[in-house]
Amino acid sequence: MITNSLFRSIALAAAALLVITFAQRTVNADQVLVAGSTLGCFGTGCTPAASATSALGLTFSNSTFAIATIGGFRSLNGTAIPGSNFNNLGSLTMSTTPGDLDDQTFTLQITFTAPEGFTGSNQLTIVYTISTGFNMIGGVVFEPNHFLVPFSFSDLNCEPDPTGGITGEQTTCGTGSFRFSIHDVALNPDQTVAITAAIAEAQQEIPEPTTMLLLATGLAGLAVKKRKTLFRAAARR
Repeated sequence: MITNSLFRSIALAAAALLVITFAQRTVNADQVLVAGSTLGCFGTGCTPAASATSALGLTFSNSTFAIATIGGFRSLNGTAIPGSNFNNLGSLTMSTTPGDLDDQTFTLQITFTAPEGFTGSNQLTIVYTISTGFNMIGGVVFEPNHFLVPFSFSDLNCEPDPTGGITGEQTTCGTGSFRFSIHDVALNPDQTVAITAAIAEAQQEIPEPTTMLLLATGLAGLAVKKRKTLFRAAARR
């Protein structure tokens, strides 16, 4: 009877551990903090920089971003403010009288600083082909060579505020994945627009070391207590 009681108690504690673990992971799923910066340049074989100007009348200004997903999704579509871009991938400006931009290229280099622990490189290079837009008088369209890129990560650095600016966002801790969607850019003469993207299907499992340690300690204590009870009962016989 005592042995059966011991097994039942341990089994119930183990079941509670699994339930709480699952609940903790469910609560923390789909929240991924994605942060980084961009560089860009015009022309084949160019070297990306924080700001770049094309002789054909195009100007690029870089950006930084730090944004946490909500329900596994978030857009990087912040307002274009050359020199102070934030939460977009930079901005593009076209002069009033640009040159012939058909079949020209633009290279965008994205470096991710959060989450950490990317599977592979934390840097993404996108080459846009510039072409005359349909029904756009003097305007152009920037089309990326990759429009959807999957990422996976295992971030073991559980810092409480990885960006230094988003209080309480402990979201770069655990294993997970997300898809990075890069959008086309339409640009007209004498116009400045943001380069935009979206984070989709973001998922991660955040470890809860404190909770798990307390539960494990309690489980071990329960086993020791039941074992002592078992020995005392056997000694009385």
